[in-house]
Formats: sequence, structure tokens, C-alpha cells
Amino acid sequence: MTPTIPGSLGPNVQQQEDTATAMPSTIDLDVYLDLICPWCLIGKKHLERALALFTGVPGNPAVRVHWRSVQLIQGLPVDGVDFEAFYTRRLGSVERVRARQAQVRAAARHAGTDVHFERIRRFPNTLLAHRLLAYGQAQLSPEKLDALLDALLLGYFQQGADIGNEGTLSDIAGRHGLDAAAWKTWMSTNPAQLEQADGVPLFVFNQRISLSGAQPVEALLEAMDEAVAATSVSM
Repeated sequence: MTPTIPGSLGPNVQQQEDTATAMPSTIDLDVYLDLICPWCLIGKKHLERALALFTGVPGNPAVRVHWRSVQLIQGLPVDGVDFEAFYTRRLGSVERVRARQAQVRAAARHAGTDVHFERIRRFPNTLLAHRLLAYGQAQLSPEKLDALLDALLLGYFQQGADIGNEGTLSDIAGRHGLDAAAWKTWMSTNPAQLEQADGVPLFVFNQRISLSGAQPVEALLEAMDEAVAATSVSM
């Protein structure tokens, strides 16, 4: 029998070190969207609720959101096209357009917002609007940038604003703390940078976990938890 030396462990006892898991301080979330996509508005509303629930839990990391511009319909005239005619050609009939709009309206109401297709006259070329959003990302705090994005989305889907029109965008810029003349100067020296995505909205957490479509709040929360688990490290 092997004696046990005082202050030591016996021969059949293994010393185990305590392990602790360090939670990341921040999650990076890339959100790919186009400003003429109603599902992006709906997805943003779902995301707002998910973020409030997730960051309201003590100890959970902050979520840093990066808005990534995607222009789904390229090659449109600068002044856009007639809204009703565009969707009738795209879906094949007025009846199909109305059915799709009803589906979107129902989803929007469930997300806590409204969509007023009857107020929209132009299907805009969104390039300038995306460029305003990019300028806002360079100039504004996250909170003010979020307000700018809301102004673009809600201006289009609730008020029927022509967000392809430079004058309309200049007014929106001015209401959100941006100098319209400085924005136009910035555009002359900064080329447009649009992202590519097969569909929007697209949510990518820490460049590892992706969700496509206007996912429900529960799915976004689950993805945030997965992102935390995937980036946690043992100390």
C-alpha cells in the first residue's frame, strides 16, 4: 500500500482544474437588406424585439449591428418606375399582387408595424438611398443611424416617400443630423459599395451563423445564444 504524503493527493485521486467559460463582450451582427423589401422592415422589427430581450438579460453581451446594403433590382431608371405596373409585370396579375400585399400586411401587423402599399406611387432605384445609409454609418451614432434607417423604411412603406429622389433623401438627411451638401460631396469621392446576397433580409452572427428571411423573434434569440456559445472560450 502506498502511503499518502500529508498535503498530497492519494494515488487514485486525480487533481482537476476548475474551468470557466468566458463570455464574449460583443456579438457582431451583419444584416443584409434592401430598402424596397417589406420583409426587411418586418425582419428589422423582429430584430428590435429580439435585441431588447437578449440584451435585457444580465451578463449577456452587447450586440453590434452592421447594416449591409443590397440592391435587389439593379438597372432601374434613376427616377424609378411605376409601382403598380412593376409588380403587376413581376407577379403576373393584379390579383396576385393584391394577394401578396395582403400577406405582407398581415406579417407586418404581427410584427407591430404597418405597410401602406396604396400610398406608394414609385418603385425607386435605391442606389442613392443606400448611399445615404452608408454616409450615415460613417457619421452617426448607432442610435441615430437606426433612426435614419427607420426613416427610409417607414417613409417608403408607410408614407409612400420616393426614396430614390435626391430631394426627398436630402430632406431625410437633414432631419437626422446630416448635412445634405456634405453627403453629396462625400458621394463624389466615395464610390458606391453594395453587398451581394441571394436574398434579404439576411442575418449573419459573428460571421458563423446565418438566418435568411424575416425570421421570428425566437429564431433570432436562438441564433444569438448559439453565437455566444460558439465564441465562448475556456480559461
